[in-house]
Amino acid sequence: MANEVTFSVSLKASKNNASVNQTANLFADMAGAQMTQVTQNIGTTAELVDFGDITGAPQLVMIRNLSTTRFVELGGDSGLTVFKTKIAAGGACLFTPSSATLYAKADTSAANILIVAVEA
Repeated sequence: MANEVTFSVSLKASKNNASVNQTANLFADMAGAQMTQVTQNIGTTAELVDFGDITGAPQLVMIRNLSTTRFVELGGDSGLTVFKTKIAAGGACLFTPSSATLYAKADTSAANILIVAVEA
């Protein structure tokens, strides 16, 4: 079966008579059959993000920061030195990880994140 995965991203901004507006609707095939949607409590020390039964690097991951006050950082190692990104309070990101290892760390106290991932 083809195009089992559908995802969309968009960015729109307008200020001082300038604006950007772009949306991409994309489709992908899924060789495996595993997927997960789980909430994980992330502490202030880097910890592994749980991808459930997905083996290897997931094809696509969406992480949403459920905290309304704290940011969460993501990285490819426990020191958050191998790529690092920050998800603002209430924010989200969508990406294709290069490995099955992803760490998360909350800002000043624990924060819940929502993890949605599909197998490659």
